[in-house]
Amino acid sequence: MGFLSFHKNILLLFCFAFIWSMLSSTVFASMDPTEVKEINKEAPYHIVGEVTSDELYKDITEDKNHPVQIRKMTLRISKVEKAPDGLETNNVVEVFYHYFPAWDARNYVGGARTDIAVQDIITIWLSEGDYGWEPVLAGNSIIHLKYNEDRMEHIAEPLLHKIMAGLGNLRNMNVDLLVLCSLGAILIWAFYRGLRKVT
Repeated sequence: MGFLSFHKNILLLFCFAFIWSMLSSTVFASMDPTEVKEINKEAPYHIVGEVTSDELYKDITEDKNHPVQIRKMTLRISKVEKAPDGLETNNVVEVFYHYFPAWDARNYVGGARTDIAVQDIITIWLSEGDYGWEPVLAGNSIIHLKYNEDRMEHIAEPLLHKIMAGLGNLRNMNVDLLVLCSLGAILIWAFYRGLRKVT
């Protein structure tokens, strides 16, 4: 194998590793924090409270591989930061939100996922939506002051999805490993070729 041929192989190997890394990595854009702050500031209802219940209101799944629910949480209000007239003295409020399971979160881009559990204490910005009071920007309109570690996934992850996700994670991990192994293999091969020439 000549000098040029050897370098061609190295170049091809690095091109392959680069293309593999591009195919296996996904970039998700999140909202600009300044924009989130401004939109939340315009919300008509801003309260602090404890989640006392969280239940299914309506299943709106269109693709069984990507389940979506409308859920209803009840908040026991501890502080009213801002409220429309007549709601300043409310002790509780029902909040409707779109829920998709954590295991399917990578298929959504943009705003943060709404992550709620009973006994969470949150500050939340609300506006009126199709079902009633809803977070203005989904998870971007919720700040956890107390995060209950005992959480439940409302929709179990299918076994096939779990297996495929595991394979996807393995592939992502293998990109760096592939590059390192390739470099190691090239060095070993070059060392071996050098020894053969010497002997």
